Amino acid sequence: MKRKILALVMDLAVAAALLGGIYGVNYMIPQKGVAAQTLQASASGNEPAEAAGNTGNSLDTASGEQNNAAGQSSREQQLQALLDGNRNGLPATKVSLDSTDWRQKFAGKFTDQVVSTDTSYTSPNVSVQLTYGSYQTNRLDRSEKGGHEKYGTNVSYVLADIYVADITCLQTCFAQNTYGVGYSEKLSDMSARMKSVLAVNGDSYSNSMHKNNGTIIRNGIIYRAKPTDMETCVLNWDGTMKIYSPQELNTQTLIDSGAYQSWVFGPSLLDENGKARTSFLTWDYIMESHPRTAIGYFEPGHYCLLVVDGRQKSSRGMFPDEMAALFEQLGCRAAYNLDGGHCSFMTMQDQVANHPYKPEHEVQDGIFITEGLI
Repeated sequence: MKRKILALVMDLAVAAALLGGIYGVNYMIPQKGVAAQTLQASASGNEPAEAAGNTGNSLDTASGEQNNAAGQSSREQQLQALLDGNRNGLPATKVSLDSTDWRQKFAGKFTDQVVSTDTSYTSPNVSVQLTYGSYQTNRLDRSEKGGHEKYGTNVSYVLADIYVADITCLQTCFAQNTYGVGYSEKLSDMSARMKSVLAVNGDSYSNSMHKNNGTIIRNGIIYRAKPTDMETCVLNWDGTMKIYSPQELNTQTLIDSGAYQSWVFGPSLLDENGKARTSFLTWDYIMESHPRTAIGYFEPGHYCLLVVDGRQKSSRGMFPDEMAALFEQLGCRAAYNLDGGHCSFMTMQDQVANHPYKPEHEVQDGIFITEGLI
């Protein structure tokens, strides 16, 4: 009998080792990746071609009669030329900018010189204001067989209210500047490389176990175009944001409509009228309370980023409906849940802005507020 039990234990151990090895090879060990383009701003904000690491193309280079025929403005042509010169054979979307001058529209939010504090940053191009909130929910999370009850019912979060003068002030970056499986990096290191004002983690784009794991567009380049059973959040070059259901998603439509960034995680938190959703397209685990990261949209040029602390007595984390209610209260027109848990992290310049329950975790990608390509 003892031999049978020992044999069974050994078989289970071998099976676990095999599964762990398969997971490690497929998802943890870096595999052949694609060098990713970044639209990194220079320190002065007025040398876009050099800052983007593009020594062979300039934003002053027109993209020819084809773009003129397409009706693109000079600025659109310059950005399109930058994309086309750095896409490494990957498809690029059509640059189509908002006709409204955001610097004039939000003039009261910007300052002639950089003004920086622990919780705010303003410049001619960017305005970021951090707000810390906490409240008592009187609601226990009894999921995981009661495993979350120990965290209590308090919630605390940090909200970044963001205005940008140009869409390129909101950028994304892959860990190690590489699109692929198994690449990770500390957000604080990515932020330093991007010279960002504010940074949060993204959607952990390659962390999906699904064969069909969605469309990934970053800084106007399409790295992946697959079907998905999840909602996809798209930020367009004109500053508008739209969240697509799985049935609505069409790659050619995204190209033609000028998609700038896309994230695949979810769920969407607000309906088409900006009201908090009461049902969510996601799986059961996401419906529990967790540390959270999410992006909100007010109007072109005005956004917010939310990081909710969790898995600690001071803050258990939020349920999706609680986060949806907060975004409705803020007045957002759209809001979308990104990766959370240990990945939820925010930096303000070179300081950690939230209160994570563990030391900084390496992530696969991030969202960065920079001085942009002005």
